[in-house]
Amino acid sequence: MATPVLKAILFMGLQASGKSTFYHRYMSEYVHINLDSLHTRNKERILLTSCLEEQRSFVVDNTNPLAEDRARYIKAAREYGYEVEGYFFQSILSVCLERNRSRTGKARVPDIALAGTSKRLEMPSVAEGFDRLWFVRMEHGIFIVEPWLDKDTRETGGGNV
Repeated sequence: MATPVLKAILFMGLQASGKSTFYHRYMSEYVHINLDSLHTRNKERILLTSCLEEQRSFVVDNTNPLAEDRARYIKAAREYGYEVEGYFFQSILSVCLERNRSRTGKARVPDIALAGTSKRLEMPSVAEGFDRLWFVRMEHGIFIVEPWLDKDTRETGGGNV
């Protein structure tokens, strides 16, 4: 019997780009590492360490806008022998702002926070240490997942990420 593959999955994209919805629909069998629910980096670190030591696959469901944000998860996962996959969620600021406006309570993020993340958002690259990268977009509430293309020509660059 083959040993199951351990997966470390990193989500990347603006707030309200569909990351958490995608997790709940398609990846809920993985441990969910998410600052919105954990609230502190310390609690996040504890859960990540637990997953690594107990050899449980996990999804990091944060914005992860910068390569340096992603590097800490990739490095740790590699040290424990995990395969690392990245899912970049199409992050067109105007679309994410519109989705965010339909949220209520703590789920709703200030517009300035989305704009700030948009300005910092760096496109991922396989060279960061990913085994696989995916581009995720939503059309009429349906997620479409496509292989990542470095130097991607889809609506992912500039201030229109």
